[in-house]
Amino acid sequence: MKYFITGCTSGTGNAVIKEMIKTIDPAQIGCLVRATSREGISFLKESGVVIFEGDVLNPDTYKKVLNKDITYIDITHPKHYHISLEAIKKIGIERAFFVTTTGIFSSYNQFSEIYKINEEKIKNSGITYTILRPSMIYGHLRDRNMSRLIRFLNSYPIFPLFGEGKSLMQPVFVDDLASGIVSAIISSKSENQAYNICGLREISYRNLILTIVEILEKNVHLLNIPLGLAKLGAEVGSLIPRFPITVEQVLRLQENKAFDISKAQIELNYIPREFNAGIAIEVELMRNQGLI
Repeated sequence: MKYFITGCTSGTGNAVIKEMIKTIDPAQIGCLVRATSREGISFLKESGVVIFEGDVLNPDTYKKVLNKDITYIDITHPKHYHISLEAIKKIGIERAFFVTTTGIFSSYNQFSEIYKINEEKIKNSGITYTILRPSMIYGHLRDRNMSRLIRFLNSYPIFPLFGEGKSLMQPVFVDDLASGIVSAIISSKSENQAYNICGLREISYRNLILTIVEILEKNVHLLNIPLGLAKLGAEVGSLIPRFPITVEQVLRLQENKAFDISKAQIELNYIPREFNAGIAIEVELMRNQGLI
């Protein structure tokens, strides 16, 4: 085994494995899978990678399967990276990749501080590292953002738009993200570097909605809700169990989430697709699965 990956059963993890086995023998790839994992594991079994049962929150798992010559790739939640980092340091791992998030730049993300702390720990660990920061990921059936948005726009004739919808976004299609991650893994240029792995260009939230509506061929009216009223509604809603909108979500929708990807384009030959092309694939995938 040459590579050991955590987070393999996620949509991103599956996509990374799919990209890796194009050029790397699956027998050289080990995947850590929780005993309770259900989704995404069938693909791993079919791909021929080596599957180990364990959990990143239980670092003792690593002692049984890792040695210093293995390349470590973490695609789990970056709020836990201080745990996995300490575990691989004790083992003596020399090369590691951490897929974090552009959420590190947010003024509102509740985890942004721990993201910053963990990235600093990675950089100061003494391990030859690469940090890869995806923006909002879409393009698979388990994404938590676009698939829900597509379902809503497909089902209802009115969409509430908090504020004016001018804030910028730069979602990344999952296969493009996987390509960027694997390019970093096989490139010597990525040593001790950090990259933003996002969509090709920014798009306003309003235009993002309109793009999806056009692809769905639906007639949806955008209802502008003043930001103050939206925040008040979310504050009141927080008193209701399982209310679907939080104040943080309202605020983050007003925050520009556009990032410079030129470093990844130059050093990793990263070539992401336009949003309209990627979201059309996801819409078709959902139609084929009978989800819309």
